[in-house]
Amino acid sequence: MKRKIKIAVSLCLLIVMGSFFLMGCSSASDKVDGKLEFDSSMQLEYAQNFTVDNYKGGYKIIALKDGTRYLTVPEGKSVPKDLDADLVVLQLPLTNVCLGSTTAASLMTDIGALDAVTLTTQKRESWYIDKVGAAMDAGKITYVGDYDTPDYEMLTAKQPQLLIYSGMLDSHPEVADKFKELGLNCLVDRSSDESHPLGRVEWAKLFGILFDKEDEAQKLFDEQKKVVDSIDAKSTGKTVLAFYRTSNGSCYVRNGGDYFAKMIELAGGVYYPANFNADKSGTTKMDAETFYQTAIDADYIIYIDFSSSEQLTQLSELVAKDPLFADLKAVKNGNVWSTQQSFWQITSTLGNMISDINTAITATDHAHDDLTYLYRLK
Repeated sequence: MKRKIKIAVSLCLLIVMGSFFLMGCSSASDKVDGKLEFDSSMQLEYAQNFTVDNYKGGYKIIALKDGTRYLTVPEGKSVPKDLDADLVVLQLPLTNVCLGSTTAASLMTDIGALDAVTLTTQKRESWYIDKVGAAMDAGKITYVGDYDTPDYEMLTAKQPQLLIYSGMLDSHPEVADKFKELGLNCLVDRSSDESHPLGRVEWAKLFGILFDKEDEAQKLFDEQKKVVDSIDAKSTGKTVLAFYRTSNGSCYVRNGGDYFAKMIELAGGVYYPANFNADKSGTTKMDAETFYQTAIDADYIIYIDFSSSEQLTQLSELVAKDPLFADLKAVKNGNVWSTQQSFWQITSTLGNMISDINTAITATDHAHDDLTYLYRLK
């Protein structure tokens, strides 16, 4: 009996000592201040356009594929000395941010980070994310001019800690140069460069770091991955083409290497035409005749609606744009679907969008003609 008591006491002591040891290690790491001691790297599943290195004391370095790097300094911690000249220092918390990327807005909204946004380069009427619109109506977010012609005087007066822009900034280097001249930090949201839709969602983890919402970001990503994993990805054999049309009559077909083609494949569809620019993302421009020859035998067509003023609801409206459309197989069979106008601003729920595509191409009746992100042209 005494021997058992001694063993029990010894085990208790080991547990207590182990706990103190772990607490000591944790507190030692937390006490790291003003220096960078590498700890680990974030393991990403799909995203390929950013990396994150974790340092003791809560410091992190975010590196984008475009070569820019950002050091996040935890609240209450000192900025390390002798940093690389190209390292942009972001002192947390970020509470005064200018938002020039709608896809970033989608991710930030769904992880609860929208309160940090005070300025935007998007006009009120161009927002389809309800919470952003509501924040502008309430005066919490102010329009600061378009992304390529922002009000520099207002930016200088407001002094945002960070500007988050889309990749469109690449075509306006003079704007980026002006930000540098004014001493304003800018981060380009490269989520749109991700070829896998879940890679785009995984950018939530980057914004989770910037706005102390890492758990929320992980939860969002896990939820969307679960939605995709739950879809029967076995090919339906149905061919699906995705395109949009501009007001001048040009048609833009999504390339086979584009993320939207990947969404169709994850939904059980076969992207059409087979192997169409499979090594390219983005779109290919076509005239009406070339588009007709390309799309004529597709089982389904998804019309991507970028219009802010005109939303198609009828097949006749699509045919009115070009009589050739009337002879397309998908049009004849009533298998043309359109994205909602909010589509191009949504990144956080791409898993649910894939689920909608799956429903659209597998539904045997018209019970699902109106989904969250898609609706059938009638």
